[in-house]
Amino acid sequence: MATDIRGIAFDSINLGDELPPFTIAENQETINSARLVLDDEEPPPRNIHTDPEFAKSGMFAGTVNAGVTTMAYIAQMLEQWFPASAFYNNGRLLYKAIEPFRPGDTVTFTGSVTAKREEGGGKIVECEIKGTNQQGRLMGVAEATLVLSEPQ
Repeated sequence: MATDIRGIAFDSINLGDELPPFTIAENQETINSARLVLDDEEPPPRNIHTDPEFAKSGMFAGTVNAGVTTMAYIAQMLEQWFPASAFYNNGRLLYKAIEPFRPGDTVTFTGSVTAKREEGGGKIVECEIKGTNQQGRLMGVAEATLVLSEPQ
């Protein structure tokens, strides 16, 4: 699935370039496996991600994935074109959820290059991304700032 990123060069990127889309299906098993255990409490604390009965009474009326998981999916999408190092040295990723990402949803992330510039010795590319589910509903939007270094 990954695109060859070995030779991506700042000069070859153009405003409006479409990023490779990334599609991911979510189910309760993938939501459960993404759970970050911060303590060794047994049983684990009840939460809206991994406890369907508890989540029924919550604001989403069912389980949903964690926003950080969705951000990881967007990072995977961006890494099809940009090296992971582009997030370092002042890169950033901002995500705003519009709808909850539920078990059974299949979301496709698409995006494009919205700006590029050289600043303070860095080669900066900005992208906008949106996620749409299988029903065509907007699930969330993201902005990414990536700092490229030229291949050696």
